Amino acid sequence: MRYSFPVAQLGDHVKVSRKVLRLGTRGSALAMAQSRIVANYLTDRHPSLRVELVAIRTTGDVVADRPLHEFGGKGVFTKEIELALLRGEIDCAVHSLKDMPVTQPLVEQGELMIAAILEREDVRDVLVSRVARTINELPQNARVGSSSLRRRAQLLDRRPDLQVEPLRGNIDTRISKLKAGGFDAIVLAAAGISRLGVWDDALMTSIDLFQMLPAAGQGALAVQCRCADDVTRAFLAPLDHSPSRRAVEIERRLILELRGDCHSPLAVYVTDDRFEAAAKPFHLQAAVARRGGVPPLISVKMSGGAEIALDAARRLEDQGAIEMLHGPQC
Repeated sequence: MRYSFPVAQLGDHVKVSRKVLRLGTRGSALAMAQSRIVANYLTDRHPSLRVELVAIRTTGDVVADRPLHEFGGKGVFTKEIELALLRGEIDCAVHSLKDMPVTQPLVEQGELMIAAILEREDVRDVLVSRVARTINELPQNARVGSSSLRRRAQLLDRRPDLQVEPLRGNIDTRISKLKAGGFDAIVLAAAGISRLGVWDDALMTSIDLFQMLPAAGQGALAVQCRCADDVTRAFLAPLDHSPSRRAVEIERRLILELRGDCHSPLAVYVTDDRFEAAAKPFHLQAAVARRGGVPPLISVKMSGGAEIALDAARRLEDQGAIEMLHGPQC
């Protein structure tokens, strides 16, 4: 890396001034890599700034052997970091946006804010397998590792014979389990693979969006800070990428309109085309399955303006989305 960033632990006494910014992050290899990306952007734009990474262990890191929907949902990756931010132990925090709940009480209360959303990376998922390059090529009754209900639903909608089994842990751990023969394939996010620099042509193939839509906010990094911290907000402002922010905010709005949560097998992808007529600059694709990740899917594909999330939600509701997402688990 071009820059060297010291890593502190909570409790270390660091004198903070306008020359030092404490950046909170989970301690996993991927989280640290993502935080270094943010730190590089900050020091590029503010050469006199020193960025210190502060590693914070979250509930999601401690409980690595159970699906998220069984013990607290996406907030298990953000809760401890947000508390450290509120206590002033860090100045800002980096999150994978798809790990952040769409309902954020601390934001609604005016205490915390997402000050920057970086330009989004590849939103696709990746099939990792020694025996197939596509979902259709997987052997009959193949074992596929993924704890994502969204991925499970889309895999089973295309291939009902697949045995989709829970799999959590960091990227290296999941790939190691595949190589050890525990699975015929696993599914990972392309952005995480890219940020870690672990792409392997022999094992990995990007999955087309028409086969598997991403989670809301997938591929986007969010940087959070205290609303009242004007200095940190000024540091972070140049990192915000408006087209990415507009797109992911619409995706998250759709989840909110459908009352989605960590139990929701709900996929959505929005693009922001600034070169089209102002009346319909957004393009949205979404798919919903039954609670528990049970197909078949219902879907919508449309273009629209600022209210496209609301329009898409109504179309999905007309197809039974609310009953599917909030009815009995099949």
